Amino acid sequence: MHNRILIVEDSAFHGKVLQDILTKHGFQVKWTSSAEEALQEKIYDYDLILLDLILPGIDGYVFAQNIKRAYPYLPIIAITSVVEEESVSRALNMGADDYIKKPFSEVELLARIKVQIRTRRLQLELLERNKELEIAYEKIKDLATKDILTGAYNRLYLREYLEMYSKGHDNNIISCFIIDIDNFKLINDTYGHLTGDVILKRLVDICKNTINDYGIVVRFGGEEFLIIITELVDSFFLAEKIRSECEKDKTGGFKWTVSIGLSQGTITKDKFLIDSEKLIKQADEMLYEAKRTGKNKAVKYKAEG
Repeated sequence: MHNRILIVEDSAFHGKVLQDILTKHGFQVKWTSSAEEALQEKIYDYDLILLDLILPGIDGYVFAQNIKRAYPYLPIIAITSVVEEESVSRALNMGADDYIKKPFSEVELLARIKVQIRTRRLQLELLERNKELEIAYEKIKDLATKDILTGAYNRLYLREYLEMYSKGHDNNIISCFIIDIDNFKLINDTYGHLTGDVILKRLVDICKNTINDYGIVVRFGGEEFLIIITELVDSFFLAEKIRSECEKDKTGGFKWTVSIGLSQGTITKDKFLIDSEKLIKQADEMLYEAKRTGKNKAVKYKAEG
């Protein structure tokens, strides 16, 4: 693949010389005579820009600055007949990566171009590797914090989440649901464990779609799931919606239901573990009550008195 170079040079003589040299050495070249004309090009298609600093209209300094902001990994070599250090310094500060003075030698020109193109290629490769590392990190993080089967968070992440939340929200009310699939052992025995797995995943999908960004879904046990709601919403309404959606669901080709226990209370920075354990215990008691009184229902904890 040939490297593409954009020349921005108002001098017909120098523009033609540059074009001929670069074409001879296998580069694909586009010569423009002004910054305005260059901006009509698809800048992202080029591997390097050769830029005269003294141009009519938009000057080379401003052009370099604007291009560098938009395309930080596109190298710019400034071409200048001005030998003052101040001009060169200004060009480098405004976005040029290197400079070459007129009259230039063919050897020096090619050497500088090759260095900049090689540097750009290495930068882009590094950028791509960083992206791959970020993706890999997210996958590892998912493996460490999520249940592989259902995509719900695991109990390890639950503690981390509650700790982070309590640090930023002192004395805030949260809601806690514990959800259990009714007669799940019978489902596994009748339809098989693969079907049981499908139901588990479907329950998590229903929970996530119902609570949106109000909180998190955690796999708490075999067929038990915990939901923590951190927003001031009608938690009983959400629980009833989850229960209703499960009852209507036909994923497995049969009717299945859930029972839900709810609690609500305050967690504090200093006692977030004690506070959250208390709420989970209350929700678990209400789950037991829902099961005891017929299943397929949501029961909310009510403090005595």
